[in-house]
Amino acid sequence: MPPACGSTDMQKIFIDVKELEKRMHEVFGITEDVMIENASSALESEVRKVLYDKDAKEAYERRPAYRTKRSTGARAAHLIEQASASPAYRTSTSSNDVLIVCGSGNNGADGYALARRIAGDIPVAVHAAFDAKTENCKRERNAALAVGVKLVSRSAFFKQLSSCALVVDCLYGTGFHGTLRPDASALIDTINNAPCFRIACDIPSGIDKRGVVSTEYKHRPLAFDADLTVSMGALKAAYFGDAAKDFCGIIKKYGIGVSCRVFEEGTAADLYFLEADDMHLPVRTKKSVHKGNFGHAVIAAGEKAGAAIIAGQAALAFGAGLSTIVETETGAAARFKLPPDLMIAKSFPKNTTAILLGSGFGRDRAEAFQNLCAKLEAHKGVGIVLDADSFYYGDIVKLLDVLSKRRTRVILTPHPKEFQSLLKLCALGDYTIGQLADDRIEIVKKFSERFPHIVLVLKGANTVIASECGVFVSVEGNQSLAKAGSGDVLAGLICALLAQQYDAEDAAVTAVLAHGIASQRFARAYNLTPPKLIDAVGSLMNELQPV
Repeated sequence: MPPACGSTDMQKIFIDVKELEKRMHEVFGITEDVMIENASSALESEVRKVLYDKDAKEAYERRPAYRTKRSTGARAAHLIEQASASPAYRTSTSSNDVLIVCGSGNNGADGYALARRIAGDIPVAVHAAFDAKTENCKRERNAALAVGVKLVSRSAFFKQLSSCALVVDCLYGTGFHGTLRPDASALIDTINNAPCFRIACDIPSGIDKRGVVSTEYKHRPLAFDADLTVSMGALKAAYFGDAAKDFCGIIKKYGIGVSCRVFEEGTAADLYFLEADDMHLPVRTKKSVHKGNFGHAVIAAGEKAGAAIIAGQAALAFGAGLSTIVETETGAAARFKLPPDLMIAKSFPKNTTAILLGSGFGRDRAEAFQNLCAKLEAHKGVGIVLDADSFYYGDIVKLLDVLSKRRTRVILTPHPKEFQSLLKLCALGDYTIGQLADDRIEIVKKFSERFPHIVLVLKGANTVIASECGVFVSVEGNQSLAKAGSGDVLAGLICALLAQQYDAEDAAVTAVLAHGIASQRFARAYNLTPPKLIDAVGSLMNELQPV
């Protein structure tokens, strides 16, 4: 069972932190001005690391997204290198090393406080994009001015962008909703195209608390494009929306007056963050064993038998003792050359321990799907993975009801379009793909309430896993997985673990993490193919196995 069920080990994620911040004042007596001071201290720490810490600089530079964004024009890496040449105070010959853009509320107050803290050590200037409105923002602005921080106009700010080392975004906080103002959109777009390092205070401006990016600018989504997001107090669900993945960069969490654990305690998380330590790879410790000890994964082949073959090979590579392709369409085997490491059968073998249905099955085979559903209902005790075309048949609803009540180990692996179809069939809502993206967490919770004993793996830029234990998110996957067959590999990995008698939650968590972590080896590749991905998963297993 993954640590999520009742464990305090997993990092909590919250949609809204207002109640947590209210508790800071009511329970701990920590006021907003103290939280602002601590937030600015966290920002200062990261600013100094970027400017002066060689190891930190190199870690940022290793990020593929960072390298890609700086592939043309002047590079922030070069500028940062210049800034770190001497840790002592130096006077910039052309501009300020750090530029901060401030809004009108408490996020702006954090920016002014940061400027106050580093002024005199680091050349810094502030552009007040909006006039200070809250008392906190006004107080911190006046304090910054008192120590000599310069406020620069919009035109002066733009002139300095080309030669500054980094920009800090303190425009909007977690309360942002709707779309950016036109002037803010133009400002953020200009910053995003500048060759400097970018830090976001708490959340990149333009992203709302659900992780939705609603602003379109120059025919594309727009938010502050951060290399680093400094999260105050707790992780926010906003970071893990699919659209937000392109804007948040590296995420670092800091306490703002108490430890993050104390800040979060006593409050139920909206979801949990999955890390590599939550992955429980199959390990063979006993020496006197045979293939039957490690389960029999069975994959139903349909119209596109290649998908079943990919899944079958993934299952075999992930520890299943046997992997069999079952023909559900006469002559399916004749259309492909079956690899010698896979077996073929006309029906489910008696020793089957897990079954995968849906991969390449086809959408116009209602009678065949109905017959297979009946067989799945009769196969008590086996693990079941439902994928791809399964989610377009009405018979799946009755099957899920039966399996959920029986508490069969069942895992569903839809992508958003397939999930859209499944929700409609289950009378849970007729959602657009956009609605699914914007309200994904609430919708998967709604699904889990309907089928409490079934595990849902909703694929996307960030994969969400929902079960009776809660909702979990993995950020490990990348754009290399946007390739036909990647989902079949994942389904096969899950089937392998169910075949080896993993419980459903642990199988889903482990397979999703292994699949995503393996893909990181192809973070910038367009040539990732299913066999390469399967090999990468195998290499990962060998590397992480205990001696």
